[in-house]
Amino acid sequence: MHITGGAVNDTSDDDGKSQIMLASDKKISQCRVGPNVIPIQIAGGINTDMSKLTASELMTWGLANLWKEGKEGGYLVRHGQQPVKDFGRPHGSDKLGAAERLNFFARAFPGLFPYGEGGIEANQEVTVDFSEHVQWALCYHDRRFQKHPTFSFVAFGISQWCQVLSSTWLQMSRKTFEKDAALLSNLALKRLQKAQDAEEKNVPITHPLIHLLRKHVYATGAHIIGSDYSRYQCRSQIWSAPIMNPPSLWITVNPCDLHNPIAQVFSGENINLDDLWEKLGPLKEKRAENVALDPYATAKFFHFLVQMILGTLFGVEATVQHAHTQMGIFGGVIGYFGLVESQGRGTLHLHMLLWLRNTPISEEIEGLLATEDFCQCVREFIKENIRAYLPGFESAEDLKKIPNNMEVAYSRPPNPDSPDYNSEVLELERKVARNKQHHTCELHRCLVMDKKG
Repeated sequence: MHITGGAVNDTSDDDGKSQIMLASDKKISQCRVGPNVIPIQIAGGINTDMSKLTASELMTWGLANLWKEGKEGGYLVRHGQQPVKDFGRPHGSDKLGAAERLNFFARAFPGLFPYGEGGIEANQEVTVDFSEHVQWALCYHDRRFQKHPTFSFVAFGISQWCQVLSSTWLQMSRKTFEKDAALLSNLALKRLQKAQDAEEKNVPITHPLIHLLRKHVYATGAHIIGSDYSRYQCRSQIWSAPIMNPPSLWITVNPCDLHNPIAQVFSGENINLDDLWEKLGPLKEKRAENVALDPYATAKFFHFLVQMILGTLFGVEATVQHAHTQMGIFGGVIGYFGLVESQGRGTLHLHMLLWLRNTPISEEIEGLLATEDFCQCVREFIKENIRAYLPGFESAEDLKKIPNNMEVAYSRPPNPDSPDYNSEVLELERKVARNKQHHTCELHRCLVMDKKG
């Protein structure tokens, strides 16, 4: 008898009784079993003496023989022939069969689904889309889904995998796919290795099959959120946008999420933003813990802040279908392009290009820059809107005289209705520059030693 999926072999004694024996340690070492212990599972069995043994009896004998001299033995795991399903519901289907009703989300996260019901893509009377169900779960009132260390990442990975399958299907449905597939089947491994070596040496790759393979890979990956190929596509769009009209402004939005009171509200803290005092509420250690344990709330805070900046400062209100603009601090905006990046510690920031209304096109700028009137207009615009210095400071030593307050971000901005609003804004700007913008280079942190010293 042989049991598929376990480290169990069957030998018969002189009485003809079946015995389940564990494989020897020598055989286990030869099979290179990993350090993780995998529970034995019986997938099927054939009994040579034609006696009737239930699955429970087979499991009982197997577990009993796992122990030798008071120690647990090893396990042998054999790969099954049936692939594991990645999704609870087959792609493009609204119904589940009897085998799929035991939803793997409910079994993989018993703490999130304690009753074993309500899993993502489970069999329901009303079909709920995968992404919509995940969004609902992340907004659940007790925050157990959004604070779970792996749930959001597993859901995002499955979402990406769905996008891979959809994009691959689109590529296969093209008329030229069969021809391209026949050509790619003749691509040898040596040719791929040569292309890899050429790319590492920054040498152009000339083989047509390599270019064809790249074309299909880029076309497939461009539809996947967060992939390198989707960013390549965004880069192409950025390069094509300024052909006729160059961007007017390059802006970086880098909010402080660790100590911002709005971020703490998103993470569940009960804070009265209308009566905020930096000494009240959670301490800085607790605020940092809230941000670290709830990445979903931090992403919501970043998205909310970017929307407020676009709407309040630039006069842009964007929806899925349309974008409405009005007069902003820089005038009218006719277009913008932004990409979100994450820093080393995982915080988000935004790089954005802005196109302003009534700006000259590329062909006109070269001639206008030769006139003194246009150059003077550019100087006045920059002087009124953009500066890289603080009034009243002659050197960095003057900036260091301001007391250091690392919790300056945990505060409300000055009230615009205050009679001393201008002086309060200037004072806040100095505090922010002192605590967040001032930097002193140190050895081995930002000054890296090389052969020249």
